[in-house]
Amino acid sequence: MQKWYRGMTKGQKVFVYVVSTALILCAGIGLLPLAVLIYLELGNKDEAA
Repeated sequence: MQKWYRGMTKGQKVFVYVVSTALILCAGIGLLPLAVLIYLELGNKDEAA
């Protein structure tokens, strides 16, 4: 892995960082609705009890 990273040009490293950051943001944004749904479902169970 280190050998692969050292062999990359500066442009390739920037590209990898940008793509990685974008993927992390997309995953976080995707988890947000899931968190809201879980919160609402827990709220409904408390009201029903």
